[in-house]
Amino acid sequence: MNKKIRRLLWHLQRTGLPMKTNCPCCGQEIVTQATKNSPNAIETTMFETFRLKYKGKKRGLDTELKNFIKHKDWRQVLPKLDRMDIKWGCETKYIPHLATFINQRRWEMIEDVKPTVNPYGEQHDWRTE
Repeated sequence: MNKKIRRLLWHLQRTGLPMKTNCPCCGQEIVTQATKNSPNAIETTMFETFRLKYKGKKRGLDTELKNFIKHKDWRQVLPKLDRMDIKWGCETKYIPHLATFINQRRWEMIEDVKPTVNPYGEQHDWRTE
């Protein structure tokens, strides 16, 4: 295959649109299939519940969902996002937008840390004396 055909096929695979084309050199019909799996209704509602819990939302569901699907492991991350309880310890103006949260993969940075009762240890407990 020549460079133009490879480029066309690459573009068709990126967009995920099924399309029939003919090879200009041999005339053979080339059929490309959609490579992206669109989310089903359950996955859409899971993402919608996360999006509503997240305080920094700016755009609509479709735009944010398309942005989230760009990641290769979005099906594995979606249940984690649905269960995630993000507590922002700052004002609302410092919460990043949902697009920033998705693009920078910030779900990998947030850990489920249990608060410690005495962060300084028993040797600094001044109440026992």
